[in-house]
Amino acid sequence: MAPGTRGRALRGRLEVTGADHIQPRYLNVGAIIPVSDLAASRAFYEGTLGLDGEPAPGGYVLRAGGTTRIYLLDVASYAGQAGWPLASFQTDDLAATVADLVSRGVHLEVMGDGDPYRTDERGIADLGDMLIAWFRDPDGQVLSVFQLTRPG
Repeated sequence: MAPGTRGRALRGRLEVTGADHIQPRYLNVGAIIPVSDLAASRAFYEGTLGLDGEPAPGGYVLRAGGTTRIYLLDVASYAGQAGWPLASFQTDDLAATVADLVSRGVHLEVMGDGDPYRTDERGIADLGDMLIAWFRDPDGQVLSVFQLTRPG
């Protein structure tokens, strides 16, 4: 437990008590992804990727592993502008996850000379401590899936 933290372990996680629970290091984090067509985005995130969700103020919230939440914000003017991953999914077996994504109809980005990273034919880049693959949602926004290759 961090110095000054009051709490107790509950099934492998820390329940923080007292004033420490308001500190960002103890709060869950969720990605916010602006979308231009909420129905098309829901079809991709729920139908293609297999996430579950429900309506939320201003859009839709999706549940992924653990307490991860992805918020689809129905604001067309911001959709598709980010050139970096807006959400990254961690896996213990990137090759199997990439194969699953491809079987669901997801197109992985394949990069070569002149691109920021080089991938293999499956779309997997080896960055040393991490393997990573990128794909896009209906607005062309980048998402990634990665596997840490070294403990830490």
